This record gives sequence, C-alpha cells and structure tokens, in this order.
Amino acid sequence: MDRRQIFLITLGLWLGTMAAFASIGAASSSGLPHLWYLCYVAGVPVSGVLLSLVLQAGIRRLEMRSLTGRWVRLIPLLLVIVVIQAAIDQWFYELMREVFGRKPTGEYLRALALNTAVYVWIFIIQALIFELIAAMNRAARNARNAEEAREAARAAQIEALRNELNPHMLFNTFNGLSSLVLSGRNAEAEMLLERLSIYMRACLDGADAALVPLAEEIELVEAYLAIESVRFASTPDVRIDCPDDLAEAAVPRLILQPLVENALKYAVHPSRGAASVTVRAARDSGRLRLTVEDTGTGAGAVPPGGTGRGLSIVSRRLETLFGADASVNAGRDESGFRVDMLLPLSAVALESGARPR
Repeated sequence: MDRRQIFLITLGLWLGTMAAFASIGAASSSGLPHLWYLCYVAGVPVSGVLLSLVLQAGIRRLEMRSLTGRWVRLIPLLLVIVVIQAAIDQWFYELMREVFGRKPTGEYLRALALNTAVYVWIFIIQALIFELIAAMNRAARNARNAEEAREAARAAQIEALRNELNPHMLFNTFNGLSSLVLSGRNAEAEMLLERLSIYMRACLDGADAALVPLAEEIELVEAYLAIESVRFASTPDVRIDCPDDLAEAAVPRLILQPLVENALKYAVHPSRGAASVTVRAARDSGRLRLTVEDTGTGAGAVPPGGTGRGLSIVSRRLETLFGADASVNAGRDESGFRVDMLLPLSAVALESGARPR
C-alpha cells in the first residue's frame, strides 16, 4: 500500500474511535452529547492521526529487523506516543469545558491514567494493523522480486539457448569458407561472406526479441539457404508453405533455421538421389503447427546415436518459453524425417517482441 492508502486507513481508525467516544458521551448524558463534548471528540483525531503516522513510520523504518527486534524498539516509542496522546486528550478535554463555561474536573492525573489505559489498547491495535499492512507489502514486494528474478533467469536461459545456434551454424559456414579459399574459389568465398553478413545482420536486427513474426523467421531461413547454395554450389530444394493469415503469427526467433540445417546436413546432402525439405505452417485446432520434414535417404534430422544439437536446443527453448503449452514431436515417417512443433494460440497471437504468457 502507498502512503495515501495508509493515511486513509489511519484516518478511518480514528474516525471510528471518535464515533465510539461520541457514543459513550451520548450514553452518559442520556441523549445527545453536549456541544463542548462534541467539539472535544472532533479534536481527538487531529493529534491521534499524527501520532499514528509516527508509529507507522517507525514500523516501516524497522521492517527489515526481525519481529522481536522490531518490537523491542517499538514498545518504548508506543508508550511515549500513548502518554503524549493521553495528555493532549485530557488537556483538550479540559480546554473545551473551560471554553464552554464548564468547571474543570480537577482530576487531571486520574483522568490521564485512565486515558493512558484506553490509548494503550487503541495504539496497540493500530500497531498490529500496521504490522499486517507491512507484512502484506513485504509479501507483495517479495513476490514481485521473485517474479522478476524468474523472468530474468528465464530470459537469460532463452538468450543462452538462442546464442548457441549461431555458433552451431557459423562453424559449418566457416568450414565451407575455408574450403572455398583453399581450393582457390575466391569469388564464391566472397559471395559466401556477403550472404553471411546479410544473415548475421538479420539476426542482430531482432536480437532483443524473444518472439518474431513467422514471416521474419522464414526470411532468416531463406537467408540461410542462400549461404548453403554458395557452400554446395547448388540451391537446396527447400519448399516453404506459409499461409498469408499466419505471416504475422509470433514464433520464437531462430526456431526453424536449426531444423532446416539439420535436415540438409543429415538427410539431404548425404542423399544420393533427389531430396527435398518442406517447411510448413498451419492451424491445428486453434493452435499453430510448424513442420519441418525431409525426403532424404540420409540419417534424417538427427545424427546416428544422438538427438541432434539443433533439435535439442529447439526443444529446450520451447519448453522454457511455453512450458507444457508447447510440444515437439520428431521421428521418421514413410518419406523421411519429420519434426512437428505445436505452439499455443495465446503465444502466437502476441505482438513481435512481446513476452509470452
């Protein structure tokens, strides 16, 4: 709660106290309280609110201490506040009697002791309410800090997983570049560098976005294929099927390229005959299905004896981003190897760069 809310709660407590005092006055006078008594009752909250705010400030200042350590320091403050309020109360009580032509009670010390006994309970109740408010504020603050820490850890994990992909592809590209240079194919090496710079620029332009439009992700795949066409002196047969109404659907950045890379590396390039890769986006029962499948006769999208680094990273990223709301299924079918990713609509409907829920 902010300070304005604390003030309103404090004012409400003292207005309730004032109402209780007025009721006592009405009961003792068998009717409406006298005017002087009403003026006295109306003045009680003035000093009471100020002293309550002092008490609340003390609780807030000591909130980092343990409960015992806090109350060891609060009790003296509480007693001083009680005595001050009791003294002001009795002084103002006597003043109102005098202003309205009433005789002084002549029992100042006795009345002061009685007021002190009453105000001890009033301020203790208020202190407990302030403690409850402080505990609620701490709980809310800890919950926010925990959520921010989880978000930071999650963002760091996503970024670390995504950063693994560029070296994964760059390693293969630089190997190809080295082979071109060693074989004297300098023009092709220059073209490969140019297309690599285009690809890396596209990656860096959206480096801060966890989610990007599907159309942008497909552009990255096409930039990668341009690099492959130089490395292998032929254009890979990759077919992309993305309906126009899904072009703006948000997907994790660099989620398709490693799967296409795996399909080319482990299925298409080793294949002796014609082979192709198909990238497909479709709606599936209100969700987004992304499919990468090949028709190669090689090892498929995973190397023998392993799960494939690219596929493993993709699976971990989806799990980190969406938890159980996303799934990845990979395996052989009649024509080759197929990877299916299913993403929730609540995620793909977000704007580019927004956080998934």
